[in-house]
Amino acid sequence: MKWIVLFLLCLGNVYAGVVNLSQDKANEIIGQREKFFTQVFLVPYDTSKLSLDSDKKLAFIDLCKYPAKGYEFPCGKVNGEEVGIRKYFIKATSIEEAYKIFEAKEQKLPKNVNMYDYGEEESSKDDEVGSYYVWDNMGRFWVINMGYDSGSITIYTQTKDYIEVIHQWSVDW
Repeated sequence: MKWIVLFLLCLGNVYAGVVNLSQDKANEIIGQREKFFTQVFLVPYDTSKLSLDSDKKLAFIDLCKYPAKGYEFPCGKVNGEEVGIRKYFIKATSIEEAYKIFEAKEQKLPKNVNMYDYGEEESSKDDEVGSYYVWDNMGRFWVINMGYDSGSITIYTQTKDYIEVIHQWSVDW
């Protein structure tokens, strides 16, 4: 009996940092960010602008080199850290497949569930630090990573021939 209680306590601690988000909260999170990406969503596949990612071996358009109209994302070096934005085009049949390819993880996507993972530290939850996994009303899947001094946003969109993945990363200091 003692082992069962101990196991359940450990299991509870492992999953303590994950919270389901209401659709209203998810919409609020997306609403705060979506306006910055409106023009980036419209950037088409263009072979003349494609580069190949040296790590992932995936085709992308460097939106620092070929910026979209609208909001100007920070690019280059900020306090010695590289920041930027890219739009990848991944040949995959689903957002889940593209997520596994892009993130190089076997982690399953939360299907139609919005979540916030603040990790093991309760203080991270108070500071809204962690990872948000959100499906928007357009069927896009957003992964928003927020740290104390840096962050990234990755947005997966299903198209007819491939999955578009917008990846933007920055530092706050």
